[in-house]
Amino acid sequence: MINYLMKMKKNSSKILNIITLSAAGIVSLYFAVYLVLCLLGFDLYRMSLIAIFVIACVTLPIILHEQLKKLFKGAFHVLHIIFTSLLCVFIVTLAAFWCYIGFDSQKNSDGYTISASAIGDTGVGTAIMVYGCHTNGYTPGVTLKLRLDEAYNLLNALPDSICVVSGGQGSNETISEAEAMKHYLTELGIDPDRILMEDKSHTTSENVRFTKQLLEDMNIEPERIIGVSTAFHLPRIEMLTRRYDLPMEVCAAPSPNFAQYYVSMVREYLSYIKMVLFDDLVIEV
Repeated sequence: MINYLMKMKKNSSKILNIITLSAAGIVSLYFAVYLVLCLLGFDLYRMSLIAIFVIACVTLPIILHEQLKKLFKGAFHVLHIIFTSLLCVFIVTLAAFWCYIGFDSQKNSDGYTISASAIGDTGVGTAIMVYGCHTNGYTPGVTLKLRLDEAYNLLNALPDSICVVSGGQGSNETISEAEAMKHYLTELGIDPDRILMEDKSHTTSENVRFTKQLLEDMNIEPERIIGVSTAFHLPRIEMLTRRYDLPMEVCAAPSPNFAQYYVSMVREYLSYIKMVLFDDLVIEV
């Protein structure tokens, strides 16, 4: 009987080790790809530190397995189960996230496109809000340019509408994103008097809250607001606009390429975690 129990314990330990190694390998690979893309310039270099941190947290407990086993003794098995469970929870939630946003046809640019024929008016009482993204001086980054091009099409289709460009100045930017966006749209021929700047926000939550405050301060009560951002960003925007009572339709701009999309999805997943933990968010269905 004792031998049987020992054998069962040994087998369960082997299974647990296999699950741990598999889960750790998946998580490490996921962030290793992100690390490479950061170093290739698809995201800020400092964001690579997050990838390095996660990879270290995942791999070091495995590398130091024997030392930790001696250190924690009887508690090691419980800690091992907790560690593996956290890895599995991360993988399951990440897979659900990709299925909800990454692979859902309703979340792609076609599913969120608002065509001029569908709108069928001149835009009186309509405000088009563009969410900011990285800019190089007055030259918008590739993701921001695609958002602005989508907004430009809407502004042309709705000649009596106004536009709110929302985005503050990041630590790696020389001007605010709002200023760069206004400059880009006016260069394309949009009347600058149609463009309002919200240039204080640094997060999506602040984009929504500060834009709402801007409209209230200027006594502007649009009958319709259309938010323009990259497709992957829109589900979170919809949650935040419900939370802060700013009714908004959304219109998608495409992602530049798969590498940029992958980077954005990594950051978007982390943004959801930040939103739930720090934004005091209560999502109403």
